[in-house]
Amino acid sequence: MRVFLMTVGVLIIASSIGTAPIISPGWAHQCVLEGSTQDEVQAYNMCKADLATGTAGHSAQQSSTELNRLQAENEALRARLDVVKRQLLNLIGDL
Repeated sequence: MRVFLMTVGVLIIASSIGTAPIISPGWAHQCVLEGSTQDEVQAYNMCKADLATGTAGHSAQQSSTELNRLQAENEALRARLDVVKRQLLNLIGDL
């Protein structure tokens, strides 16, 4: 019974990983106010302005390359997750 419950728990966790929402690229870069000096506040404000205008120091080519890499990684992880799901279902079937 304990093995069954652990298996079900793992299955639930594995399923939730596969359905986790994709993080928006806009959330990937954050501006952090490091202190209260004039230079630090100005750097923070410039960072926020760059984010608002879409020029946060990331070229379109870099963003596209990173997006492609992340999409390929996502597909590979989903394939691994499918393998784990099948293995877990086989284990449950053996009980």
